[in-house]
Amino acid sequence: MSEDDEYDEERERHREEEEHEEWRREEEEREEQRHEEEEREEQDSEESRSVVKEITDYEEGKTTYLYDDGTYEVVHHEDEQESDCFVATACYGSALDEHVVFLRRFRDCEVMDTNIGRCFMGMFNALYYSFSPSLASYLRCHQGAKIMVRYAMVAPTIHLLRLSRYLAKPMGKVSREASIAATGSAFVLMCFIIGWILFHLIS
Repeated sequence: MSEDDEYDEERERHREEEEHEEWRREEEEREEQRHEEEEREEQDSEESRSVVKEITDYEEGKTTYLYDDGTYEVVHHEDEQESDCFVATACYGSALDEHVVFLRRFRDCEVMDTNIGRCFMGMFNALYYSFSPSLASYLRCHQGAKIMVRYAMVAPTIHLLRLSRYLAKPMGKVSREASIAATGSAFVLMCFIIGWILFHLIS
């Protein structure tokens, strides 16, 4: 074999290696794109689904959430005996009480699942955790104060949150961000209206 033939053969082998390497890179890029598309589709599917039924078993300490896409999720609360919803837990006596479970679930699985919710909770927690542990300790030792805070503050807040969540439910078809923003807006508006009515009744 002549030097020219060897040179041509070497060039051909080198070209084939380059083509194979280019094909491998393209396959990796296509595979990465497929993964990204699947992740986006899964995320969009999760964001578009909404809870159609909520079943809580307080004896077993679990809540089952049924979604409109036919899927369901079971959340176990037996490891949540020490809830960080300090005031609500002190008022209702247990981290597994249905009212405390609702607050915790609403915070962790709805509010904290959105950007606007995380921003709000960051500001809220800075204020709430500055006084709530000491307040909860006081309420546990003073039955009268516990009953007053429970029925004058915590229970109305939970009822208003449930109502706000219900009123904002249609926005869940747009996005979770829109749903949480609408829930917050409805809650603030109702608090303002109730406060205005109480102020005028008292004055």
